[in-house]
Amino acid sequence: MQKAAQNDLILHQMDVKTAYLNSPIDIDIFMDQAEGFEVPSESNGRQVYRLNKSLYGLKQSGRNWNRVLHSFLLDKDFIQSPVDNCVYTKQVQSKVVAMLVWVDDIIIAASDMVLMAETKEMLKEEVSHEGFG
Repeated sequence: MQKAAQNDLILHQMDVKTAYLNSPIDIDIFMDQAEGFEVPSESNGRQVYRLNKSLYGLKQSGRNWNRVLHSFLLDKDFIQSPVDNCVYTKQVQSKVVAMLVWVDDIIIAASDMVLMAETKEMLKEEVSHEGFG
């Protein structure tokens, strides 16, 4: 982040390891039963699973995770860049914090360590509270 270097901001990288696994999905997705874990149907027909949450490998997973994170950041008064949708910023008095989001990786740039710690804690709490990270 060039802005971080120009403004002497502190940088930290976070990886949301289970971002996809716990993001709610917005459409019905069905998948075949895994081999060796089939549950027989009463009518001897084919049974499938209806997914309640995203899985790695689904085309929709990235979009679902992004929707959850985007809503959360906007609720926390971050502003999405009109030029780059992956960049969010927030002004706190004379301080600034910026986030660059790439799939499930987040780079945070903050003007001081207190703001960095508060931002990281906010993300950690939400990720563990909502179960999407």
